Amino acid sequence: MPSSLDPSDVQRSGWRWVAGAFGLAGLAAAASFGRLLLYRAVEREAFMPSPIGTLTPDDLGVVSRQFTFHSGDRTLQASWVPAAQPGAPALAVFHGDEESLADWAPVQALLHAGGISSFVFDYSGYGSSTGTPSVRRLREDALAAYLQFREAASDASRHYVMGYSLGSGVLLDVVASLQPQPDGVVVGAGFSSARAAAVATGLVSRWIAWALPDPWNNIARVRKVKLPVMLVHSRLDATIPFRHMQHMARAIPGPSRLVVFEQLPHNAAIEPAFMKTFWAPVTRYLSSGKL
Repeated sequence: MPSSLDPSDVQRSGWRWVAGAFGLAGLAAAASFGRLLLYRAVEREAFMPSPIGTLTPDDLGVVSRQFTFHSGDRTLQASWVPAAQPGAPALAVFHGDEESLADWAPVQALLHAGGISSFVFDYSGYGSSTGTPSVRRLREDALAAYLQFREAASDASRHYVMGYSLGSGVLLDVVASLQPQPDGVVVGAGFSSARAAAVATGLVSRWIAWALPDPWNNIARVRKVKLPVMLVHSRLDATIPFRHMQHMARAIPGPSRLVVFEQLPHNAAIEPAFMKTFWAPVTRYLSSGKL
């Protein structure tokens, strides 16, 4: 989840919030208010929607259904690509930051070739979806999108969900609430917590991260996941360090598998030069149902 924000700007604005909050004789109410202001300031800078793309799976020779659905007062865009076999396994993708449906069109074509149905959607404010992104809205988006996925993939033999990068926090935030529960979870290039990711990507400095709430604590979330989980990460990921996924792998109580790549970049899942390598183990898992 790369960010173009200058960390020094965050430090300066963050110091103003902290000074304003904690300089009032240590009053608890003022401290809580200052913490909230700091969180809102960072949250505004954390989401980086990409420009709207035009590429669809149809442009790549694969028939898709491009449609919209509602999440609260927002209208979200989605792409559904059914596999040739109606009963094929299906995957719902919760994508990363600075991404939109167009970035995932080649992936949907690749999954179709592998006999996997796929559903991808754009969060509020991403692609042509309306609204402004926030943690609360993305949670609403995720729940609404999963219902759309289950409806589109009603004939699928198995249903899987995947959170990629930013999407790892979005998905794990709601996975326990998804009904019916999916058959398995895939986490690609994920982070251990929103706080740790904010530090890793330069959004905030380590000294101020402690003052932030941690709405997407993926370590705490995976400790409660009893579904099979596949984790996929590269040791050379320059955006989210590999240790984030190692921490998550150790926290999972149920069946899991950590797939480690040595030299793939952070966005390997959607970069043409690396897509086939990244998706090979994931597709085998989805097809077989076995980690």
